[in-house]
Amino acid sequence: MGLDGCLTGVAHFGTGLHAGEAMRLRGLLGSCLIVLAAAHPATAQRAPIPAPPVDSAALVTLRLTDGTELTGRVVARDDTSLVVVTIAGLRVVTPRRVIAGWRAQRGRIAAGRFVEADPNTSRLFFAPTGRTLAAGSGYFADYFLFFPFVAVGLTNRVTLAGGMSILPGADNQLVYIAPKIGLVQSPRLNVAAGGIYATVPGETGSIGAVYGVGTFGSEDNAVTVVAGYPFADGETTDGPSAVLGGEARISGRSKFLVEAWLLPGAEVVPATFGLRFFGSRLTVDFGLMSFIGADTEGFPFFPWVDFVVSF
Repeated sequence: MGLDGCLTGVAHFGTGLHAGEAMRLRGLLGSCLIVLAAAHPATAQRAPIPAPPVDSAALVTLRLTDGTELTGRVVARDDTSLVVVTIAGLRVVTPRRVIAGWRAQRGRIAAGRFVEADPNTSRLFFAPTGRTLAAGSGYFADYFLFFPFVAVGLTNRVTLAGGMSILPGADNQLVYIAPKIGLVQSPRLNVAAGGIYATVPGETGSIGAVYGVGTFGSEDNAVTVVAGYPFADGETTDGPSAVLGGEARISGRSKFLVEAWLLPGAEVVPATFGLRFFGSRLTVDFGLMSFIGADTEGFPFFPWVDFVVSF
C-alpha cells in the first residue's frame, strides 16, 4: 500500500463509521504509519556512533553530519554530548547525534596551530633511525617502484620489516628482512639494534649487515649515527660501516633529510639529500643521490624517490 492509498482510505472511512469500520480504520492508520516511516527514514532516530575517549592530551578530529570538521581535545562527555576544547582554545559542546565519525591525530599544537607528526620517524631515506614503530602501527613503502617494503611494530620496542623485489623480466627476485629492537626510548634519545638480510631464493649467496643506531634530538630535528658490520655469504667485511644522517622540519608537513654512507674499503661516499612531504597517512620523499669522491661527468646526481603509506 502506498502513501496515496493510505490517505484515500483514511478519507473514505473518516465519516459514518460503524463499529467494524472503526476497527478497520485503526488497522489502516497503523499501516499508514509504517508507510510514512519508510517514506521518511530521516525522521527515525539515528544511533550515535561510539564517541572518542576523554583525554585532555590526545588530539582528535570530529567529522560532523554537515561535512565540517572539528579538531581538539575531548575533555568531557555524557550520553548526549561531548565537550571539545579546540586548537584555538574554544570550549565547544557538540551533540553526539551530529557526529558522523572521528579519527585520532598524531601531532601537537604549536603557536595556536596543529603541527602534523611525521609518521616515518623510524627511518631517513633508507637508513634506520634509533626509533621504532608503535605497537600495531606500520607502513608500506615502495622504493623506485621495484622494491616494496612493509614494516610493522610488533611491540613498542620491536619492529619487523621485509619485502621482495618486483624487477620486470627477472627469473628470481630478491627477498629481504630487517628486524629492529629498541634499547633506549626517550623524547630526545633513541637507541636500537637491528640487521638486514637479503638473498635470492634458490640461489647461493646472501648479503646483509648487523648494526647499532642512535638518534639524538626530537622528532623535528635530530642527528642519527649508525655503526655496523656488513657481511656477505656469512662472512663479515674487513671493517665496519657507518651512516651519518639528519632531519630538520622546515614546515608543518615537510622535512629536510640527509644521509651519507661510509662503507669499508670504498673510495667514494654515497650521500642523499632532499625533502620529505607527509600527511597523516601518505609520505613522499624526493632526493638527489651523489657519490662523493667519484670522478663523474655530466649531471652528478641521481634522483631518489619513495612513496610510503602508513597504517
